[in-house]
Amino acid sequence: MLAAVLVTFGLSALPSDLTTSASSITLRDPSDAISGIGAPVFVLRENGLAVRFGNAVATHDGAIRIGFYDALDPLLAHATEPVSLPADPRLLWLLASPDERQSLRESTADLAHALPQTALEMLHSPEFTSLYRDRLEQRLRTDLDAAWQTTRDSGAWQDLLHGYEPILRDAASRELRPIVESRFSSVPMRMLRANALQLIDPFHDTRWNMTPVEDALQAALQEVQERGLPERTVARLLAAPPTADFIQSFTDAMAGEVLRDGALRDLVSQMVSDERLRPYLNNLIERAMDLARVAPRLLVSLHGSTDLNPVASIIIRTLVSGRSDRVVVFMSPAQRDEMMARDPAAVRPLSRIVPS
Repeated sequence: MLAAVLVTFGLSALPSDLTTSASSITLRDPSDAISGIGAPVFVLRENGLAVRFGNAVATHDGAIRIGFYDALDPLLAHATEPVSLPADPRLLWLLASPDERQSLRESTADLAHALPQTALEMLHSPEFTSLYRDRLEQRLRTDLDAAWQTTRDSGAWQDLLHGYEPILRDAASRELRPIVESRFSSVPMRMLRANALQLIDPFHDTRWNMTPVEDALQAALQEVQERGLPERTVARLLAAPPTADFIQSFTDAMAGEVLRDGALRDLVSQMVSDERLRPYLNNLIERAMDLARVAPRLLVSLHGSTDLNPVASIIIRTLVSGRSDRVVVFMSPAQRDEMMARDPAAVRPLSRIVPS
């Protein structure tokens, strides 16, 4: 219901085309990424509150034409910097006041803290142990085995091994080989000295003294550990692209198996609806309700305003349509710098095009 109201509000608030007026201005995105520019144009007051101020249209030559309700409004003397911002929930976060962001952070942190705590309490509860643990482990083990087999059959395991070969060869030739050579270079002579009597004794069975080899091996292993060769090699293997590719393949296979596992879904459904486990969820439910009370306030109103937040209707409409629109917002240089520090990937400053 709230989404419908906000969408209706956004549609009804659209003005006539102001971009053809003599007071319109033309902007350009230096990244040339103007696709999906939405019609609404906003201006930020000095307190950070967003005000609908005009509309925008992307032209065929790659520019953005802006028309204002009132090009002489004093607000534009303060908000001199046009930027392009994403019309998704990130926009609410960027436009929220420090207190509102802190409130949302605290509620989210409380929920994140309660989630593992609740999970541990439930997993160690006698109800879960006696009724669900073995069945859940069996289902997850079955899905894990199936995902592993799928990953192997896809060739991801062989690709991982092939990707590791250059790293292992490099570690063996550059670091392991010098250690082994230095420790074993004198072993032949030490073996000869240690076993000289056995070589010339024809009356007894030869029992080789392997102490020189054992000493050299122990010294080599100790040097390998002291130099941190295993840790460095493992770190290189984990950071190698084949590792990420294999993990992605295995994760996708595991997710597919879990989603297809009807028995697992039925088991989880039983757990969620089991009243005997409900007491362990009370803390988590309370934290989730706290977050549910904070988040809508950001959606409906920002900076403590009692008016309906015009930004929210744009975001809802974008999410419903499935597009990835952006909006143009005019702000002060200080506000722009603050937003770029907060999320540099989301904020794209726009440059003005001066008519020739």
